[in-house]
Amino acid sequence: MKKNKATFLIVEICLAILVVFFVKHIFEDDEPQKRIAVIIDNSGAEKWDSFVNGLKQAAAVENVHLIVCNTDEIENAEEQRNLIREQLDNGADAFIIQAAPGADVLKMLQTTNQTKPVVIVANDVYEKNTDDNTNVESGLPIIMPDNYKMGYQLGLEILKQNNNDIKGKTVGIVSGLKDTESAEDRRQGLIDALSDAGCEFTFDIYTTSGEDAASTIKRYDTVDYMAVLETNALEQIGQANTEDNRKRTKVYGIGHSMKCVYYVDDGLVDSLVMSDGYDMGYRSVVELARLFENRFHSITSYTTDYRVINKDDIFKEETQTFLQTCE
Repeated sequence: MKKNKATFLIVEICLAILVVFFVKHIFEDDEPQKRIAVIIDNSGAEKWDSFVNGLKQAAAVENVHLIVCNTDEIENAEEQRNLIREQLDNGADAFIIQAAPGADVLKMLQTTNQTKPVVIVANDVYEKNTDDNTNVESGLPIIMPDNYKMGYQLGLEILKQNNNDIKGKTVGIVSGLKDTESAEDRRQGLIDALSDAGCEFTFDIYTTSGEDAASTIKRYDTVDYMAVLETNALEQIGQANTEDNRKRTKVYGIGHSMKCVYYVDDGLVDSLVMSDGYDMGYRSVVELARLFENRFHSITSYTTDYRVINKDDIFKEETQTFLQTCE
C-alpha cells in the first residue's frame, strides 16, 4: 500500500512539473519578439552587406525582430530624428544607429537613449568641449572599428609598398563626409603615419553628398599617391580607373564592399583596409538582446577588428573566410 502511494505521488509530481513546463512554454510563445530598428546611411549600399548579415544571424539566434530601415543618404540630425520617431511609433524597443553628421546629432541620440536603448555603430559622435575645443565622448555604447588606427594603417601600407621612401612625392587625401568622427579620425591617422615621410599633401578634401568623388579630384593636379578614406568614394574612383587607360595615380583606400576588393584584384587599388562589418552587426544585436533579458545589463563599447587586403592575399584561406561574410 505504501509503495502504491509513493508511486502515485511521484507520478503526480512529474505531471505537475510537465504542466508547469507546458504553461511556461505557452506563455513564452505568446510573448511578442522585441523589435530592434536599424538606421544607417544609404542602407541598401553594398558596403553594409556584411554588417546586415551579422545583424540577421544574431537576430535569428537571439529571437528578436529586426527592422532595417530603408534609407537614402542621411544628411543631418533632423532627418535622423524623423526616422527615429517613425520607428518609435511602430513600436521599436531599441535602436542600432549610425550617427548622422552635424553638431545637433549627439543631443538627439542621447535624448532617444533616455526613452529606448541606443547602440551606435560605424562612427562615433563627439561633442566639442567649449573650454579647450577637445572632443568629448558621447557616453553612449559604441560598436565600431578604430577609425584612427585604420587611417594610420593605410599610411603604413603606402610606406611599406614604396620601400619607406616617398620623400618629395605628392599625396592626395579624399575623406568621407565632413563633421563625422570616422572621416576626421581616419584622416588624422593617415596624416600622423606619414608625418615624417617628407611627402607633400597636394589636396585634402571631403566628399559631398550627391557628388561623384572621381569627378571632384579631376579639379586638382595629378598626385603620385591617393588615399581614399571612404567606401563610396573609393568605388567611384576605382570605377573611373577602369575607364582610364592613361598612367594612373597609385590608389590606397579604406572600403567595406566586395567591389573595393575586386578593384584590388584588378590592380586598380593597391591596398585596401577593410573593417569587420559582420562582427559589428552581430555584436550590436547580441548586446541589446542581453539588455532585453536583464535590464541591469550594461552595454559596453567594443572595438571591432579590421584587415589589410592586398592583391597577393585575396585567395588565401583566411582572407576568403573573412570575405564570405560580405556576400
